[in-house]
Amino acid sequence: MDLSESARKRRSPRGAVSERPSEVRITERDTWILEALAKMRFLTTSQLAQLYFGSSRWSANKRLRRLLDSGLVKVWVRSLSEDNIYSLRVPSLRFLKKTQSDEHSLNATAPRGLDGNIGHLLAINDVRIALAVGLEESGGELSWWKSDWDLRAHGTNRVIPDALFGIKWVGSQEQVYTLEVDRNTKSPRNFLTKILGYESLFGAYEGLYGFNDFLVLVVGEDLKWVERYRSDVSRIRLSERLWFAIADELQTKGANEPIWSTADDTEKYSLRDLSFVPYGKEGTDFGN
Repeated sequence: MDLSESARKRRSPRGAVSERPSEVRITERDTWILEALAKMRFLTTSQLAQLYFGSSRWSANKRLRRLLDSGLVKVWVRSLSEDNIYSLRVPSLRFLKKTQSDEHSLNATAPRGLDGNIGHLLAINDVRIALAVGLEESGGELSWWKSDWDLRAHGTNRVIPDALFGIKWVGSQEQVYTLEVDRNTKSPRNFLTKILGYESLFGAYEGLYGFNDFLVLVVGEDLKWVERYRSDVSRIRLSERLWFAIADELQTKGANEPIWSTADDTEKYSLRDLSFVPYGKEGTDFGN
């Protein structure tokens, strides 16, 4: 099941499924949780609450406790001041591989330790969840998503984005996006080098993983860093295809609110607005 579809159903789970890799009664919502962990590897209590429990941490904690006790998920406790992090365990893999046909479920793994760059991965998942939840409320759909590890599996490319994905709006063609999430870890020089890499791929025959028409979304945690990036890229040709947002605004206002701006324009647009720019729609069926 696509993440957007499961997000639409998160408040009204139906009855239990018949497969039981352990003693716990696996409901449909439990299956959605396991599928989400298969696709995104690590998710916090708050992220799972936003997706499947109407943002109720109490409800999320109660159900996750049952899944934890059953041996279906593993919890990683960083500190008392930070959200717990959850990942799949081997029984969940057996269940998903037996009952699901989705490639993310079939290729999922049970992590032995936290990802070495867990903060960055969770920040990417924050953006993905904000899109999945927000787009359904504004006539859009996150039609497919390839994380950086998915892209590496498809072969090397001179630029590997944090994610490559498509959004389909009602009555329009699909628009392809790349995502760059910054947690104040890139130097302005390294950021500009990557953006120039995108510029060299735009319009090229092979493009970026088969796409030569895409928009680049940059989500940064710190306003000062984002403003510095905007200044650095304002004079390059690709600047009109770069859209910037602050992570806090994305979480508090939503992905389709007017939070996105270009490098050389302070006016802000919604994601739907910037999707209807007069660009071509050439690409491939990579995400189908």
